[in-house]
Amino acid sequence: MVKINGLELPRNRGLIEDSYATILAPFAVVKPKEDSREHEDKLPENENRGSFQRDRDRIIHSKAFRRLMYKTQVFVNHEGDHFRTRLTHTLEVAQFARGISKSLALNEDLAEAIALGHDLGHTPFGHAVERFLDEELKTREMGRFYHNEQSVRVVDFIERRSDDYFGLNLTSEVREGILKHNTDSSGIYKSLNPRKPCFSLEGQVVQLVDTVAYLCHDLQDGIESGLIENAISKNVDFKRDIDEIVAIINDLLVSENKEIGVTKYSNTYFIDSLIHKLIMSVTEQSVENLAAKKIQTLEDVKSLAVKGESLITLRKDDEDRFEKLKSLIYKSVYGIHTIQTMDSKAVTVVKDLFETFVNNPRLLPPEELNKYMHIEELPNYSGFTNNEIHVICDYIAGMTDRFALEEHERIRNPHIKI
Repeated sequence: MVKINGLELPRNRGLIEDSYATILAPFAVVKPKEDSREHEDKLPENENRGSFQRDRDRIIHSKAFRRLMYKTQVFVNHEGDHFRTRLTHTLEVAQFARGISKSLALNEDLAEAIALGHDLGHTPFGHAVERFLDEELKTREMGRFYHNEQSVRVVDFIERRSDDYFGLNLTSEVREGILKHNTDSSGIYKSLNPRKPCFSLEGQVVQLVDTVAYLCHDLQDGIESGLIENAISKNVDFKRDIDEIVAIINDLLVSENKEIGVTKYSNTYFIDSLIHKLIMSVTEQSVENLAAKKIQTLEDVKSLAVKGESLITLRKDDEDRFEKLKSLIYKSVYGIHTIQTMDSKAVTVVKDLFETFVNNPRLLPPEELNKYMHIEELPNYSGFTNNEIHVICDYIAGMTDRFALEEHERIRNPHIKI
């Protein structure tokens, strides 16, 4: 180690995490608790990354993360090169989370790791397939399928980085944040208190900005695709809903004097202003919440979370408008005929795959078939017992849009070479 201008370089893990104690707020997560990882990490003496940086890197280098590039956000990947995918959405959430965390003197590395891992369990083709798999498991009384729980399952079980254990061996702080980025819960992962807000402010930040990111950017994609303009011309009720969306955005941006257009050739710069407005609302209101509740330590944050109270929120008037905006976007944008058609096609493909694998598991690839045939050897976890149907769901959920279509062709089309 060498001193340059008073700095000891290169900095190792100990120096990095010690420095956080002086620059982060006392209610931030400086470093993981002692028993945060299930398995001991064997690190070189000169390890130059903090614990949450290592978690972030393990997520980025995972196969599940790379596959997000070819998973649908709203518009199926092959419908256009400029539409967002699960990967671009994930990167946008990570950017927002880091920005707010920096403003609030929280741990940016923790927020980034949670954000990058939050959608690893998403299915191909979006939420329609998630709902299909959930219904299949529910009908068979073999559990539920929620993508936030599946994301934790990916980092705990499906991904591997060692011959000695399953999973990526992430810290509990990152795993908790991934689980709680939305509120769907079947009751598994009980040690992470799934039905309570995140015990870290960093996790609470990710939960809120995830919603901000997908609503604003899905609206932008809908406008730029021309689908909203087309639907307006054909449906009076739809036009009324879109007019209301524009009015709400105008209320939110009352001081911005932005022109808001919803035709294919309108600029969508107002989306940037809308996001900035919401991010600043979150930042400023959260500071007020911390001051009003006299939050001094991480334990103060946890004690409120146990009671169901989150400290990372929008301003009340902005929150009311945002919830109304959310409701209208769910009803109108996601309800557009073209998107519903995409969803219907996706479910048809996945339903075929699912029923084929259930009826003939030997069509599963060797690694998945081995899990299916030796289910008793797979590790169980709090509140969850592995079953054969969930192995099939794991395989399908891990597919990209492209691979699901190719696998469907391979199995169903007799003219396709195997």
